[in-house]
Amino acid sequence: MIPKASTSTADFLLDLLEVASLGPMTLEQAGRGKRVRLALATLETEGLLSSAPEDGVLIYRTTPAGITALERRGRVPGRGTILFTDIVGSTELISAYGEDGAHDMRRRHFELLGAAIAAHRGHEVKRLGDGVMAVFADPASATACAAEMQRAVAADADRLGLRIGVHTGELLRDGDDYYGTTVIVAARLCDRAEAGETIVSEAAHTPNDDDAPLRALGPLDLDGLTEPVTAYAAVS
Repeated sequence: MIPKASTSTADFLLDLLEVASLGPMTLEQAGRGKRVRLALATLETEGLLSSAPEDGVLIYRTTPAGITALERRGRVPGRGTILFTDIVGSTELISAYGEDGAHDMRRRHFELLGAAIAAHRGHEVKRLGDGVMAVFADPASATACAAEMQRAVAADADRLGLRIGVHTGELLRDGDDYYGTTVIVAARLCDRAEAGETIVSEAAHTPNDDDAPLRALGPLDLDGLTEPVTAYAAVS
């Protein structure tokens, strides 16, 4: 997450660079203010960060030199929180609303999810059919995002069912994508959720999060994993 105002300049720069290393970052995600703009400009001048407009929005990315700089200081995120979503009952959409109607509903659905991800300083990694995969620097932001997603989808006129899985663990990177056990666990938890439900692993559990009170599910056996994963559920 973006550091507090009291953070030293060096740590502030490294924290910005570390957040950007999780994925493409907008100015809104970086945080507005003179100090943020100056820090971004400094990182670009030093060749640690690059920026380019995409669809009218300026996008920042950590450069290979920036990754190296983080590694030398032990600051490349070894851990992060992965969030997966999936539309419940998506196969019935086309039958009920036709190709065009289903397409419009999915487009509006993903706009709602994207707004929630941006509001909680996450990064959308990719879309997978009827869902999205996003990464967050901390579990509290991911669970808060999940709660906002469920509220937004529940309040939307289309009333599409949404299931979400969230897990925190070691991150393995392949360019702008992620893979490994952390990703698999988050995806499997999403698969186990019902419409309107978010399942969060114990590693991503934030017991002081009043925005999304969680109910203990105990250990869950998940496909492809040899050990059960202790999890909690939040129902919108």
